[in-house]
Amino acid sequence: MSKRTRPRRPHRTWPQRTLIIFNVICISAALFGAGSLAYAKRKVNQIERVELAGPGFVSGDDVGSDEPRNFLIVGADSDDGLKAGDAATAGREKVTGIRSDTIMVVRIDPKTNQAKVLSFPRDLWVDIPGNSKSRINASLQFGGADLLIATIKANFGIDINHYVQVDFAGFQSLVKLLGGVPVYFATPVKDQGGLNVQNAGCTTLDENGALQYVRARHLRYQNAAGKWVSDPTSDLGRISRQQDFIKRVLKGAIKKGARNPTALASLVNVAVENIKLDQATTAGDLISLGRAFKNFDPNSLQTFSLPVVGVVKGGAQVLELQAGAAEPTLALFRGTGTTATEDGISPATVSVQVINGSGTLNQAASASDLLATVGFKMGAPGSSAGVLRTEVRYTPGQEAQAALVARHLMADPVLVPDMDVSEITVVTGPDFATVLLDPRPASDFPAPTTTTTTTAPSATTVPGSSSTGATTPPATTTTTEVTGFVPDAAPAGVSCG
Repeated sequence: MSKRTRPRRPHRTWPQRTLIIFNVICISAALFGAGSLAYAKRKVNQIERVELAGPGFVSGDDVGSDEPRNFLIVGADSDDGLKAGDAATAGREKVTGIRSDTIMVVRIDPKTNQAKVLSFPRDLWVDIPGNSKSRINASLQFGGADLLIATIKANFGIDINHYVQVDFAGFQSLVKLLGGVPVYFATPVKDQGGLNVQNAGCTTLDENGALQYVRARHLRYQNAAGKWVSDPTSDLGRISRQQDFIKRVLKGAIKKGARNPTALASLVNVAVENIKLDQATTAGDLISLGRAFKNFDPNSLQTFSLPVVGVVKGGAQVLELQAGAAEPTLALFRGTGTTATEDGISPATVSVQVINGSGTLNQAASASDLLATVGFKMGAPGSSAGVLRTEVRYTPGQEAQAALVARHLMADPVLVPDMDVSEITVVTGPDFATVLLDPRPASDFPAPTTTTTTTAPSATTVPGSSSTGATTPPATTTTTEVTGFVPDAAPAGVSCG
């Protein structure tokens, strides 16, 4: 059937993208396990295609099967396919045509079984090839997927190997299929788009609540004094929550039984019906990726944001890239990043967990995202009793790794040997400000050569803080900052998901 006569499929929504990411990695495992290559080809052939060519698009056909690939995931901000009164239309103006609500590059490396996600704010100010400067989301509206890909290549040097497009109408289908998405909220939260979590604790967001959560741009929450506080970060905060939501959906899909071919078939059907792919992505591509990532751990998904600053261009508020600070992150998605230290230890070889020991809201989650940007392998953030000073705990024998982590902290950390930790563990104290992309000099934190104790010192409780985020570092320091309200993991002993 030609493009001209092909019936329009209802478009799908933002967290549908989380399903797409999961299926780009795992769909082939389901198809392969459910039957045969013929079945896989039949299902993949049902997916609507987008013909791509031009600068920045390097077809998957030209990339080795075991080489890293970049998937461009575009959430098209369109009302097509939505029913009148649908929750997705709450608090938003009518959208016509195609505009990109969210833009992500997902880099998948079959050799290391790792996946990274880089989010681009829709208000990011860029050069659009053949056009004037504008917000990055305008490139899709001006020239479709080809121009968006060319824009990413021209501004960031990143090649795209596969293209996936989805938008709003299918969100409810995914969340309903998963039976809702559990989120632990340490405080009541609400947003003018309809989100209203009235009680602290574990809340399972249904299809409408989850949609409101990932779309929230004017979120408010209660601080320790019970006062409602606004999250002023708008789209940047929304990106942080969307990245957090990806991991929750991946975990929900696995818990649902997504690694069982029969159970995953329902997820596959939702994806097949509700996405668009580039013309070069084949069933064989998906099967190869699925085999490589069939045991993918959602906790290993690394999420990245770009360092930006708000500016006014032509009378409009936009976001301008901090080019120097962005380079380490962009290099990872170009495949050119190297961060080895003098002693041969690199962040990519060090596993780290961050525990909030200061009481500052979202501190563990924010620090984890920033350390992931540097390249460390991050575990799930947590919280604990307070400490008076930031600690970097390590198993004896990992002194050099602990010193490397400490060099990336804007704090006054103490290195603490601890036989009870399985990975380098950062416990943030009131001195913790943020994470540094560029490490402090090695002389600031020489690796200990001897240890005198094998247990961590007793924690001292400190009062909770009503701060909304990390302390702002000096202007001369090269940092990025994960902004906005993002729920931490549930406290120890509390089950949520």
